[in-house]
Amino acid sequence: MRTASHDLSGLLQPPEDVSFGLRATVERRGDAAIIHAHGEVDAYTLPMWRRVLREAATAAVAPGPVVVDASGLGFMACRPMLALAEESEACRRRGVRLCVVGGRLIVARVIDLLDLDALLPIYSSVDDALAGAVPGGHLQESKAG
Repeated sequence: MRTASHDLSGLLQPPEDVSFGLRATVERRGDAAIIHAHGEVDAYTLPMWRRVLREAATAAVAPGPVVVDASGLGFMACRPMLALAEESEACRRRGVRLCVVGGRLIVARVIDLLDLDALLPIYSSVDDALAGAVPGGHLQESKAG
């Protein structure tokens, strides 16, 4: 029996502009940038996800936050969540906080699984994240002094 050899390496790499399954927009509100994400963030949409994160991080001005509204996501893989954590660290160095909005267990489970709670606080709404509430919905007390 004869078998033919086929080069399948091109099938394993998605094109740079693959965006099926992910729709994302960046909204500016004052010094803040808000990402509204819908669909799925996985290996195929990772290049687009990274571009959207960079765009939002660039648009935010300290002390304004980058808010990632993930409430419209149906799936988020671990690697895109790690990219989010990497962007959070880069934002912190610039004095910008990055936070996630999402009541869905999908995002919370991945953050918990990867032990990223300190880097990626989860808020119940975009308004809570913008207001500087602590995760859980309580406003942070300002410290004088």
